[in-house]
Amino acid sequence: MSEEPKVLDPKLCELTMAVVREMDAKSSEYLGRDDEPWVPRRRRQSVSSYESGWPTVGRAATADRVDDIAYGEFFSSSRDAIHPFAYEDLDALRGLFTYVRTTPAILERTLPSIPAGGEAILQTFFEYSVRDLPFSIFDRSKVLGFAIDSAEVLELYRQREKSWLAPELGYELVVPLVLTNLELDATFEIDDQSRIELLDDNDLRRMSVDYDISGVPGPVADAARFAIVVGMPALPNPGEGRRMFMWEEVPDTTKIEAVCEALRIVSSAPTGWARVFRRPLGWAGSWTDDLPEYNLLYTARRYPGVFDDFGWLKPGPTVTREQLDLLPAVTSALAASSKPTRLAARRLSTALVRDAPDDQLVDACIGLEALLGQKGAELSYRIALRAAVLLSSRSTDPMSAESVFRMAKTVYARRSELVHGSSSDKQAQFEVPGKAPVATNSVAVRLLREVLQERLLRPGDWSVEDLDTQVLNVLGGRT
Repeated sequence: MSEEPKVLDPKLCELTMAVVREMDAKSSEYLGRDDEPWVPRRRRQSVSSYESGWPTVGRAATADRVDDIAYGEFFSSSRDAIHPFAYEDLDALRGLFTYVRTTPAILERTLPSIPAGGEAILQTFFEYSVRDLPFSIFDRSKVLGFAIDSAEVLELYRQREKSWLAPELGYELVVPLVLTNLELDATFEIDDQSRIELLDDNDLRRMSVDYDISGVPGPVADAARFAIVVGMPALPNPGEGRRMFMWEEVPDTTKIEAVCEALRIVSSAPTGWARVFRRPLGWAGSWTDDLPEYNLLYTARRYPGVFDDFGWLKPGPTVTREQLDLLPAVTSALAASSKPTRLAARRLSTALVRDAPDDQLVDACIGLEALLGQKGAELSYRIALRAAVLLSSRSTDPMSAESVFRMAKTVYARRSELVHGSSSDKQAQFEVPGKAPVATNSVAVRLLREVLQERLLRPGDWSVEDLDTQVLNVLGGRT
């Protein structure tokens, strides 16, 4: 038989669970009264989809009542028509207050650091924090349908106790990919640190924000069915009270950006992110009903600007499973690649989140120069030749060397117009025989993506000198 998980402070556990049991007994007594007492109900946000298929989350302020009883609302600071019990009715709560107040090792972790003169604030905060420990466990156990003396409720206590007393707190970063279709129906492992997970309706409910001053539209941030998940080093824990008022640094999104860069290399489907969440591992600072616990850490616009233009009303392309299967190899190769290659990957990403087509083209050109350029050489001509020989010699879906050369020459002709201040739009479109013209900035982005794929996925290492030799061999009639 496995040993029962230990708690950090047995006395704190005993006193907390005594309050939980008393709350359960009083609630049962109230619900069993013959006079059909008033019963509070929980609210639940709706999750639906636009005609485009993207999910949308209803606002919390207008969420509908559901049948589930809101057990936590039975208790308040005073009894009234909708709160049958006051906090002072809980005899066991006094013992918990006394223990926390007289145990310095716990008390100092419960109270925030407040300047002198804030004693009244400290007292209010102390009372709230101590009450919330058993109250959160009680309400969570009821909404999940756990028996009060079950192992599941003890585990709820352990999760809350860790938030109070554990020296470190494990967590993951969870970053929803907005307006991004992936051909996935299960978790996709990228490496030992990161993966892509599916988000369900409860994830979306917990992640939705009614009021956001970041400038990211709610319909964009909510339109996510997949998230990048990254393991992180444990968080030092000074205590729940002290942690609540600590200034948090902007989270490290290096790995998130690396995965997004790899996605943009393997697929032309637009992608990006807006919100970064912390997901606790084995602990909880709070809960909302039966929803998973996420803490919003950071909001930023790291997605194509076109998403803001009612992108949630338009269906988007899908990153195929075949493309996703390349993701681990591309991510690994990118992490071990040279500075010029990493620069090129970064420029592909910045090009794809820029609004102005001209800025996209310049970013793509910088990336191409990092991969195919060479000091002291006639830049555009050499890049065009190297791109042509590289992409026409790949093993899968080789491109026409003539077409690639013409694409690159058009891109650099447009770049020349931009850097010399020309008002001409002559090179703003790339002419495709028998088809509609294509914006030159899109051609530049495609070329950069294709060359990056060859840099990261082609077997063996190649240099620009190897490409020049290949050109000379072709000119000399050698293969």
